[in-house]
Amino acid sequence: MAYPVHRSGYTGPSAKIGGSTDYHVDLKMLSSLPIAERIKAMDALANQYGSIGREIEFSNDAVSGKRWNATSDLADKVDLLERAAAAHSHSQSPGFNSFDFYVPFKGKSRFDKGAVEDASIYLPGVAGGKIRRGSGGGYGYFSEALDPSGKVVFRVGHGNVDRPEAETEILVAAGQPPATTVDPQENLKRYIQDNLQSTLMQQLLAPQQQTDHRAVMEQMMKSMGGLGILQNPMSV
Repeated sequence: MAYPVHRSGYTGPSAKIGGSTDYHVDLKMLSSLPIAERIKAMDALANQYGSIGREIEFSNDAVSGKRWNATSDLADKVDLLERAAAAHSHSQSPGFNSFDFYVPFKGKSRFDKGAVEDASIYLPGVAGGKIRRGSGGGYGYFSEALDPSGKVVFRVGHGNVDRPEAETEILVAAGQPPATTVDPQENLKRYIQDNLQSTLMQQLLAPQQQTDHRAVMEQMMKSMGGLGILQNPMSV
């Protein structure tokens, strides 16, 4: 089964995501889902994050710093997924495997300024089902992916409650293509948005430094130049 990926808000500071660690993501997968399907779902997420220059980096102690690579051998992915689920033992959700991670930019540590702040959050959807969204319960802004029978298969939370998506519920088309076929122009816009937010965040966090807005834009363009980004990003 292919899992089309949908955005579910943005990472945020602790006070805006339900009181948990700043800028991290909590993903839950139905534990009865076959391991091969859970890996497909994680691969779909990793490919989507990769399309905007980000990577999934697990953060619980036993797997801290490990990054998901969709091109790794199946045995390696099974091992990492199982260890990451076991590492979330501090908080269990009956019937689900939970995973804590960050989505830093490629080549950046999650501890680097601007690497994980205000990053897009994604959730795998189930063809023929729907995505349902809400907030509260110590989970910040969250989304749930339901299958056609109404069973919750995936959840993602700790999004910024001040930056919700427009729709509270959307249908997932039965024949929707996988995330790798998403319009590249849309991915380009999201990549530019995430990079611009990161650059501005670094400028804001720089102590006693006057912001040179022209320099900020030049820095952003330089960071995207090696990826074949259009010369005039504002035209997309």
